[in-house]
Amino acid sequence: MNNKKTTVFLILTFLWSWTLWFKGLDHLIDGITQDSIDSFLIFFFAGIYGPTISAIVTAIIFDGFKGVLDLLKKVFIWKVPLKIYLFIILLPALFVSIGIVLYYLFIGAIGSFDEMGFIAIPAVLWAGFYAGPLGEELGWRGFLLVEFQKGFSSLKSAIIIGIIWFVWHIPLFWAPFGTLVSGESITFFPVLTYFLMLICLSIIITWLVINSKGSVLVALLFHLSINAGIVLLFFPELNMDFKKVHLLSGIGMLVFTLMLLLNNKLKRNT
Repeated sequence: MNNKKTTVFLILTFLWSWTLWFKGLDHLIDGITQDSIDSFLIFFFAGIYGPTISAIVTAIIFDGFKGVLDLLKKVFIWKVPLKIYLFIILLPALFVSIGIVLYYLFIGAIGSFDEMGFIAIPAVLWAGFYAGPLGEELGWRGFLLVEFQKGFSSLKSAIIIGIIWFVWHIPLFWAPFGTLVSGESITFFPVLTYFLMLICLSIIITWLVINSKGSVLVALLFHLSINAGIVLLFFPELNMDFKKVHLLSGIGMLVFTLMLLLNNKLKRNT
């Protein structure tokens, strides 16, 4: 592992994202209005691209344009086993479904099923694509995972990235949106749950990537599928409480992650 390369990437990533996000939060100090939200959104979306931009810049610094091309090629690795694409679709749906069931059992009514929810799927996927996965995955799984795997096991690499991923999101805790604890009272249990969810997701995405020839496309699509929470589109009455459902979906993520670990599914690298 090239420690200098990794350090430069992390410094650039946090400097880019945190500077923009804190600047965006400044616009919300006097209260949340339509104008302040519009101003915040500019800095929010720009900050999301910290990992991807930093990966490209770091590749240029250390490996030249060939390094950038090698990095970008990972986005176009689409010839992967069919089961990987099924996991991309079914696992997030399963996790959210578990969250909905737990919500019904322990919190309250989930409302009626709206079979017309599928109409909103294209818009949700499009919005979700550039609002997260596109700005992050080239950095986290395309660059940082590969660097960490040179010195650590895939499992340890995934856990370290999960921790970094969590810390990177921290400024958004005080934003109206951006994480599952944003816009809410910041208390221990939701923050801990969110932390564990990112660790689990990092492990799951790493498992998918190492079984897909290092495909960043797979990471992008899975991240998108998780963020979209498509199953919730069919339960519109849960829209006001979607964060609780997503947090409860962490139970499914945790169980699946434990299954991967018990079966040594991260024992090999790309």
